[in-house]
Amino acid sequence: MNTHIPSDVTSKEYKEWRVSNLEGSGMGEIHLVVSTVMLSYWCWKCKTAADYHRNPSQFNGKSWSRFVFECIVFFVPMFLALTDRFVYETFAVLVATSIYYRWKIPDPPYRHDKWAPDPRAVAFDKTYIEGKVTPKSYLSIYRAEMMLLTCFCILAVDFNVFPLRYAKVETFGTSIMDLGVGSFVFSAGVVGIKPFLPRRVNDRIVTATLGHQLRAGVWTALPLLVLGFARLLLTESIDYQKHVSEYGTHWNFFFTLGFLPIFVPLGMFVFSDLRITSNALLVVYQVIYSLTPLGSWLENADRTDLLSANREGVFSFVGYLAMFLMGMSLGSEILPDAPTFKSRRMRLVSVLGVWITASICLFLADFVCGVEPSRRFANASYCFWVAGFNSFMIWMFMLIEEDVDSKMPPQLARSGRPAGYDVPQILEAVNMNSLTTFLVANLLTGSTNMLIETLLCDTVQAFAILAVYTLLFMLPALFLYHFGIRVR
Repeated sequence: MNTHIPSDVTSKEYKEWRVSNLEGSGMGEIHLVVSTVMLSYWCWKCKTAADYHRNPSQFNGKSWSRFVFECIVFFVPMFLALTDRFVYETFAVLVATSIYYRWKIPDPPYRHDKWAPDPRAVAFDKTYIEGKVTPKSYLSIYRAEMMLLTCFCILAVDFNVFPLRYAKVETFGTSIMDLGVGSFVFSAGVVGIKPFLPRRVNDRIVTATLGHQLRAGVWTALPLLVLGFARLLLTESIDYQKHVSEYGTHWNFFFTLGFLPIFVPLGMFVFSDLRITSNALLVVYQVIYSLTPLGSWLENADRTDLLSANREGVFSFVGYLAMFLMGMSLGSEILPDAPTFKSRRMRLVSVLGVWITASICLFLADFVCGVEPSRRFANASYCFWVAGFNSFMIWMFMLIEEDVDSKMPPQLARSGRPAGYDVPQILEAVNMNSLTTFLVANLLTGSTNMLIETLLCDTVQAFAILAVYTLLFMLPALFLYHFGIRVR
C-alpha cells in the first residue's frame, strides 16, 4: 500500500489518495443520518393531509407554493445531514413539525357501531381488480429520495464539506455511500419484479414466459451497458481520477446494473421462490469466499490480467444479484394490489418480518461468524445489512402512509385522490426518469471536477456549487415530468 501523501491537492494522485483506505462510520450514525429522508416524508405527508382536509375543494398539490415547500422539506435536511451540520437539530425540527401537522389533521367521523363494517374497507374491497398493479406512493417516494441522496453524494464527496467517514470504505466497514449503492440495487429489485407478476390481458391473467423475460432483459440491459462502455472510454481518454479498488480497473457501476436484467430471469428459472434463490446464492458465495483461497485472492491479488484487474466488479456482481433478488422477493409481496383492506394492512406485518429476518441474518454473519460487511465484494453481511435497512425504511414509509391516509374519506381509500396528494411533484419527476437523473448527475459530477478545483472551495462556495448542481440534475427530470415524458 502506498503511504506517500501527494503534495498537490489539485492533482489526480491526491484526489485518489484522499478517498483510499477509508474506514467509514458506525451503523448507528448512518441510520440516524439517512433516516432524515423518512422524516422529510412524514413532514410532507402530514402537512399535505392537513392542507387537504382544511379545504378539499381548493387543494392544489401542484402549485408553486407546494413546489417551494417540497424543495425545503426534501433538500434542506438532506444537505445538512449529509454534510454533518445540525444533524440532531434537523432531526428534532422534522419530528416536531411532523407532530404539529399530524395534530392538525382532523379525525374521521366517529363510528357509533364498532361492529359495523368499516366504510373505508367496503370502498376499498369493491375496487379490487385481479392482476392490476397500481403505483404505491410510499415506494415511489422512497426510491426517489434514495436516488436524490445518491446523486448528491457522488459530487459532495469531492468537497471538504462532506465528511470522509460517509464515503465508501476501502474493503471492510460501513458508510452512507456504501449503503446508498446497495439501496439503489435493492430498491430497483423491489420494482423490478413487476414484469414477472401475473397481469390481466384481455380479461385473462397471464405470466411472461422465460423467453420473453430474457428478451426484455437484454433490451433493458443494452442502454446500461452502452453507458458503462461510454463512461469507461471517457474516463480513460481524459485521465479522470478513479478509485481502482472500488469496482476494478475497467468495471463501473453501469456494468453491474446492466448485467442484472439478463441474469435475473435465469435465477428465477432455476427456482421460483426468490427468498430461497437469493439466500442460497448469497450463502454459497460467502462460503466459497471465506473457506477457499478466493477470499485472499480477491483482497490481495495483483492486477495482471483482465479478470484480476476487475475482480471487484465481477465477483461483487454475485452479491448484487442476490440483493436484487431479495428486493424482488419483497416487491412480490407489496407491489400487487391488495384484494382487501385487511390484507393491505397485513403487509405491514410481512415487511416487518423481512426486516427482522434480515437483521437476524446480519447478526449471525457479522457478530457470530465474524464476516464484516464489505461493499467492495458485496458479501453476505453487506447484503443482509442493506436488505434489512431498506425493508425497515419501506415499513416506516408504509406505516406513515397507513396512519395519515386512515383519515381520508372512504371513497378515496384506494384511488381518486387529488393530484399532488400521494407523491410530491419533484419526487414524481425523479421517479419517472430515475436513470436519466442518475446519468445527468454523473455527467455533471465529471464536468464539475474538470472545471472546478473542488478541494480548494470553502464552505460557502461548496454549498453554492452543490445547490446549483442539484438544480441542474433535477431540471431534465422536471422538464420531462411537465410534458408527461418517460424515458428511463
